Amino acid sequence: MYSTLALKTNSKQSGRIIGTHQKLDRLAFKIVSKNLPKDVKFPSIKDILLFEGMGGPDGLKRKSPGKDEPMHFIIPDKDDGKLFQIIKDHQYNLRQALTDGNEIRAAFEAAWMAHAITDGLTPAHHFPLEETQQELMTEKDFVKVFGIPIKGIMHGQNSLETLRNNWLYWGTNGHMSKHIAFEYGVAITFAALPSQRTIPKISHAELAHPDLERAFYQSLKTVASLNMYDKFRKNGWTTELAFETRDILLPEIIKAIALCWLASLPNQKQGNEK
Repeated sequence: MYSTLALKTNSKQSGRIIGTHQKLDRLAFKIVSKNLPKDVKFPSIKDILLFEGMGGPDGLKRKSPGKDEPMHFIIPDKDDGKLFQIIKDHQYNLRQALTDGNEIRAAFEAAWMAHAITDGLTPAHHFPLEETQQELMTEKDFVKVFGIPIKGIMHGQNSLETLRNNWLYWGTNGHMSKHIAFEYGVAITFAALPSQRTIPKISHAELAHPDLERAFYQSLKTVASLNMYDKFRKNGWTTELAFETRDILLPEIIKAIALCWLASLPNQKQGNEK
């Protein structure tokens, strides 16, 4: 979701000001580019970023009718495996594209995989927002203006219920308001940091033998243990959260993206493969 915070929608300047997804991808790419086998041609960061922002999952949500949209939420202690399956599908497709020499498809898969990983490791995505939205949409059809369905309005069974539901979703301390506010806190913290400040430490063994499942779930466990979103919902954005974002959250996301990209290279065996 962070990529919608980018002030630039021009793909050539994707996320240069606040676009958090784009900045994370750039830093992960620096790690990957230093650890690529000589015979593997990974897509350029320029091509990868074509599929972020308005060209990524968040851009699709703006243009879609609200059905079959990519929803990157995960409840760490009640994981249903759906998000990780999305990541695995991108891994399969990325590996195939790299094998076939399909650079554009590889760039697409790398970008959308990174987007899913970033969302999955973001504490605001550890809250069941999708289920909450469905509960507040007591009338399941979208509100229509001049016959055009408007997403984001919590449609109740009458006008009073619609007002109530939207206040719970968009009002002060509303579920979506909190979600957006947390992501703004992360984005503003990241924007103020020099890039090198968030580069993670990755062992030689992890780089030499990257494993998709291990990389994602180890970072998820580390981030979830901080209970950042619970603290934010209780106390708002704090100095403690800013430090945890700088020292743990951002490095873990960058590390996971880099290792998952490396785990998608052709002939790269995973932990459950022989």
